[in-house]
Amino acid sequence: MVVTEKDLQIIFKTPLFVGVQKNHALRVFDLYNCEIKSLQKGEEILSPDTREKRAGLILEGKARVTTADLAKKNILRELSQKDVFGIANLFSSASFVTNIRTATPCRILFLPELAVRHLLENDRAFLYNYLGFLSGRIRFLNQKICYFTAGSAERKLALYLLSFKSQKIRIDLPLSSLAELLDLGRASLYRAFDALEEAGYLQKDGRNITLLRVRELKSAYQS
Repeated sequence: MVVTEKDLQIIFKTPLFVGVQKNHALRVFDLYNCEIKSLQKGEEILSPDTREKRAGLILEGKARVTTADLAKKNILRELSQKDVFGIANLFSSASFVTNIRTATPCRILFLPELAVRHLLENDRAFLYNYLGFLSGRIRFLNQKICYFTAGSAERKLALYLLSFKSQKIRIDLPLSSLAELLDLGRASLYRAFDALEEAGYLQKDGRNITLLRVRELKSAYQS
């Protein structure tokens, strides 16, 4: 596998590889035929039909995770540089439950199950990073449940914005994708933004959001 210096800088700064022994990891990459692939926009990365068990790490570009429902593909999240996918499904006999496609041209490091298993068994830093990643996925799924069961459009949007833990927020998703993420119609999402802005809870400038009166916003919508 040909790995550039830029690739190495990205790989070993990702949460999954922070603190991992670089030379050992590179030997594992070669031993288990890990590969870096360049994909064009719109190419499928993983789906329920994927038979090969492997995880991926995005080195360049963006990808989109959607539900596998052909009738309505809800966007679950967007992946960008340093994001990892496929980890939670590696050691399961069940099929992958979502679709992942490139949203832009991408370069992706693919890690077969045996490579991940070797790192888990032989590198403590990788093991703890892996457990931390899985904990993060559980928190993410719990957050998704909150969005879908939140009730009103304003509450769904408020909970989403509060999840950033910051007053200054940049929404990288197109608003149509954000509406799908929150299980809302676009018109309902726009009305929710207007309602929260009129109530003095936020200021919106395109995709840049500034939260105001955060304590009152939490009191109104997190309780």
